[in-house]
Amino acid sequence: MYRVDKRQYRLNDLILPNNSSYQDSTRFYQDKQNIEKILSEEMPNEKTANRKTGLFVFADLSDAMRFCCILTNSRIYEVVPAKDTLLFHRGDMNWTEIMNQFINDNTTLKHLAGFYWQGLKTYKPCWEMLFNKVLVSKIIVGDDSTRSNLHREYHEMAGDIERLSLYYENLTNK
Repeated sequence: MYRVDKRQYRLNDLILPNNSSYQDSTRFYQDKQNIEKILSEEMPNEKTANRKTGLFVFADLSDAMRFCCILTNSRIYEVVPAKDTLLFHRGDMNWTEIMNQFINDNTTLKHLAGFYWQGLKTYKPCWEMLFNKVLVSKIIVGDDSTRSNLHREYHEMAGDIERLSLYYENLTNK
């Protein structure tokens, strides 16, 4: 499992949800706020953490790297559950991206939010899991130089994650 985070951690550090959500940022567009509002409204009652207070973790390194290349100034950590770690939800993040195409259609947005909360998958799922906490087991991208190289290579390879040297190195060094 992989966490993309702007905060800096060391091996075996505990990662908790950030006190301020990315959704609170002034750069978080109105359309995205509406999507998150609908996701929150459509969240089943049995879910104990929402997307604003949970800690997002990717199931696959390729998805974490792709997200890191769009989110500036971020790091990638391989993580494992800590003692008493709770998994609140596992959903396909692509449903939230599809929602962007229907921003003015609340009925469709509610249906898509339902698909997300049901854990249904899209054609090529990007699994994100919501946890309460995780532990850093490995630092994959932890410094500016590694991050710059990842971004450069990502653009040179036209976003083909599987061709990136850092991706290959982390698959072969397991």
